[in-house]
Amino acid sequence: MRFDTNNLQRLTLPLGLMLLIFGMSSIPGTTEQSNFLGFVPPALQNLLHMPLFGLLAWLWYRSLRGFGRPSAQAVALATLVSVLWGVLDEIHQFFVPGRFASLTDMGFNVAGALIVAALLVRKEKE
Repeated sequence: MRFDTNNLQRLTLPLGLMLLIFGMSSIPGTTEQSNFLGFVPPALQNLLHMPLFGLLAWLWYRSLRGFGRPSAQAVALATLVSVLWGVLDEIHQFFVPGRFASLTDMGFNVAGALIVAALLVRKEKE
């Protein structure tokens, strides 16, 4: 695989979303929930993990397909990267002041990636 401008462009969106997730997770928490999502109820904030990590899986899938990976391999790698990033994101939050690692959030991260993986596999079978 030759690395050129097109390859860099294929990586921009999934890596950019990973950086955005890391940045959002790095915002210290407070008891007043003064972060930029403070106006969103906590239960909804938790549910937002699923579409966020589902989007990450889909972006990785698109990127990997652009590199010529077979569909099944692209789904597997995209899911693996997204799940690992979801787990690392929760571990990272453990070290951010006022934040905590949550198994519930980790589950939502994994669920979002797995739902998109299932939809991609289903689409390929059609």
